[in-house]
Amino acid sequence: MSVPRGYLFMPTDEELLVFYLGRKSKGLPLPCDIVIERDMYGVHDKAPWQVFKDEDPWKISKTRDDNGNIVKTEGTIYVFTTLIKASKNRIARTAGCGVWHAETALEKVWDDHGRVIGYKRMMCFQITNESGVTDGSERKGHWIMHEYSLCGGNTDESRVEYVLCRIKRDDSKNTKKSRTVKNLEVASADDEVIAPKTRQAS
Repeated sequence: MSVPRGYLFMPTDEELLVFYLGRKSKGLPLPCDIVIERDMYGVHDKAPWQVFKDEDPWKISKTRDDNGNIVKTEGTIYVFTTLIKASKNRIARTAGCGVWHAETALEKVWDDHGRVIGYKRMMCFQITNESGVTDGSERKGHWIMHEYSLCGGNTDESRVEYVLCRIKRDDSKNTKKSRTVKNLEVASADDEVIAPKTRQAS
């Protein structure tokens, strides 16, 4: 079931890791179906605005000024997605015409007993130019993601490794772009995708 009308879905970091990502990773039933499943990384060259639909379970919040005028509209959504490994120690994070760029290092998430149960990090979707590097002319902050992962990751290579993403879009800004940059791959040791694939000499 979804969250009933009138209730707000506002889980803590611990609840997201234990009751949602933890259960999803073990194939157990979830408390509700408000956390949807989408491919966020590297599949079919889709940018985030091409992945979601308006009818998806967005939580919409509006900020008004003193005169009651809406000055900011934001949407938040919770998503399970799978990681795509470009190599043993590298994760591909390209998506359509850009890349999910890590804005913070991994932050430990603790439970009520003082145990580390997982990690989270903040990412920002950045448009890349035709060379595959960040296009400085594009404003940051249109799409923000907090990615949650479990301790130890997936030790069974035969199983899919899930992460849980809390994604926020700022509808006050232009969150849609049409240009697509293809053939991006990981080019550094810190799992950021920043360069295009090189062509093999013939």
